[in-house]
Amino acid sequence: MDEKLSRMKEYLEECVARCTQARTELLADDRGDEANFQAIQANIYGIFSTILNVAVEQNLGDPQGVEGFFQKKLEEIPGNWANAYQKAEERGDDVAAHLERLKLDTAEEVGRTFREIWRAEG
Repeated sequence: MDEKLSRMKEYLEECVARCTQARTELLADDRGDEANFQAIQANIYGIFSTILNVAVEQNLGDPQGVEGFFQKKLEEIPGNWANAYQKAEERGDDVAAHLERLKLDTAEEVGRTFREIWRAEG
């Protein structure tokens, strides 16, 4: 579990760093909206990094417990974003819908990467 955990933590840290760097560059180019999108993505990666730490703390030495906890949160947390996305779509708020879709897509990417890492042999 240690190797998988370390790979997942590294992935999340790299994503936060990449988004932070991109945000800085976009701000320097006066591209504030795009910079905000990067900040949102960095926050989502940070949320799941915190959740991974909590999963480990609550399931010490239990890789299946860590996986179950993290998977459950991957399903629960985006639920509010999905509802907000649907409401934004219904009222024709393209900006809000885009922000919620960004959150959902980022969470989906985290989940996909988690499953790849966690199910890998070794």
